[in-house]
Amino acid sequence: METAETTTANVQHTECVAQAAAQILSATCGVEIEPLDEDVDLATSNVIIGIISLVGDIEWSVFLGMPSDTAVATSAKFAGFEIPFDSPDMGDAIGELTNMVAGQVKLNLDQKGVNSDISLPSVIRAESMTVLVQRHSSVNKNCFTSELGKFWIGVTMGRSPGMIA
Repeated sequence: METAETTTANVQHTECVAQAAAQILSATCGVEIEPLDEDVDLATSNVIIGIISLVGDIEWSVFLGMPSDTAVATSAKFAGFEIPFDSPDMGDAIGELTNMVAGQVKLNLDQKGVNSDISLPSVIRAESMTVLVQRHSSVNKNCFTSELGKFWIGVTMGRSPGMIA
């Protein structure tokens, strides 16, 4: 059963997600990210999405999504060699990057006294992405740009953190 304390923990500290993305992309790819005011419309482009759950004092699903051109540029910078978008290695690269971001989110939350454990990453390649959340859940999605391209990072939170489709 969800308590008021759990609800408060779920909606607080979502800034930790964007901070983690900035920290990890800077450390692994040497790039700085800039927030975008508008939502990145990826409805007609090929995308890849890494998803990891954090469970404990919070119930979150953290997601990292990129259009194909950003994913190819980012994975090349991250891995040190070109990875085709439709390669199984792309899933491994984005999965590991998502895992590192989620690990940093966990560390950032730990520093705020919020305890959580992380799952293994799931990676989905699709033609578009829409965040669907279940009743009593919400989403916080932030769009960014860098020299590698546009991407988004976010979190679904609540009693049932939701799903990405």
